[in-house]
Amino acid sequence: MPDFQPDVPLIEVFLYGVLNPATIVVAFMLGRRADDKAKLIIAGFAGAAAGAALLYIATFLRLWDAPTLGRAIAGVFTTSLIAGIVYAGIGYATKGSTGGEK
Repeated sequence: MPDFQPDVPLIEVFLYGVLNPATIVVAFMLGRRADDKAKLIIAGFAGAAAGAALLYIATFLRLWDAPTLGRAIAGVFTTSLIAGIVYAGIGYATKGSTGGEK
């Protein structure tokens, strides 16, 4: 019987994708700098990429459960992308006006 690797719990994939601090900070800050709603997708993508990079660093250092979670990077990235777009939208909505517009 082959020795299979352990399953990756989907709740961990979801929680890491949604609560990753790199995704939150990058997407929110780029959302605040966006001058058009269409750019929120790019901000969300950048946040997801930052979250994936942080996961790879944690996997390389063998921190926590990262090596197991790193095998599900496609799911983590997809979840981070959706959450990143939401965080970018929050950043865009909270930036306020620049004062010079009428």
